[in-house]
Amino acid sequence: MLRKLVLLFVAVLMLSLIPNVHAFVKTQGHVCDVDFVAEKVGDPNWVILDGRGKAEYEEGHIPGAVNYGKPVVQVLKHPVDGRVVSIKDAEKLLGQIGLDNNKGLIIYGAKGDYHVTCEQLPIWLGMKQYYYLDGGYEAWVKGGKQVQTDAVKPSPAVFKADPAKMNKKLYVSTKEMIDIAKKQPKNVTLIDTRSSAEYNATENSTLRQGRIPGAISIPVDMNLEKDTKKMLSMEALAELYKDVPKSNLVIVYCHRGCRTAYSFFALEWLGYKNVRIYEDSWIVYGARPDTPIENEHYINLRPIVSGAKDVPGIKARLDYLEERLNKLEKK
Repeated sequence: MLRKLVLLFVAVLMLSLIPNVHAFVKTQGHVCDVDFVAEKVGDPNWVILDGRGKAEYEEGHIPGAVNYGKPVVQVLKHPVDGRVVSIKDAEKLLGQIGLDNNKGLIIYGAKGDYHVTCEQLPIWLGMKQYYYLDGGYEAWVKGGKQVQTDAVKPSPAVFKADPAKMNKKLYVSTKEMIDIAKKQPKNVTLIDTRSSAEYNATENSTLRQGRIPGAISIPVDMNLEKDTKKMLSMEALAELYKDVPKSNLVIVYCHRGCRTAYSFFALEWLGYKNVRIYEDSWIVYGARPDTPIENEHYINLRPIVSGAKDVPGIKARLDYLEERLNKLEKK
């Protein structure tokens, strides 16, 4: 009898040590579930930011959540090239929603909307506590949680990025990326989170198409469940990233930076210690004439020019761009 009890105790203990590969409880890395968020509703030590647009926010949002009146990606990132705002501007904008250095931040959007993470700006700023709601607003509603329709007016606060706490190495510069692309060191893994079409140069919106030399393709949606858009299980993610050495520096990039979100979270979950984001991403890399490109192709402007003959100014501008492309091709 005693032997059976001992064996039962050992079995229970071993089961408790096995990580839950199908889901996480409340938080995992910088990702949280709806129960965690529910615990923070009404807590003065937390700010919940609804990163969706004004119309979606007014239709219904998590109680107490604040909103910028437009998608957060249009606030914390440049509207054209998508670079994150300066430290000074970020401090001001975060203070506007009531965030100070002693408060945690939870951000959410629609399910699968990577834009709301804004290239992990809160991590770069060294924020005390920051989480992204897995599955977005839809997960909150599906979980039967309370919904609010009245807009929440935040009390302005003062947030200051502490240089000692900032993750200053989170972002890789274009200068660094060019050097890596030229040398292709074996201890660096590049992950392209754009679509397969962009990776293979059959779809693009920059002057030059292709990929950074040596980059592997893991499109953003591969990290998510098809319907719920929640992160895959630890087991599935481990299989997805099995060929990425944990000892390597891992750099993720996409077109403007936002699609790096879920690969970043996944690698964090899996225990990768040196993960960085190429913040400029392809919109900058593919527009420069001096960047090494694998499977290089150029955008075809002739169909656009032909369709713009009657639009004053546009044809002249496109002709100028095509002339530049012709010069690049001759180099």
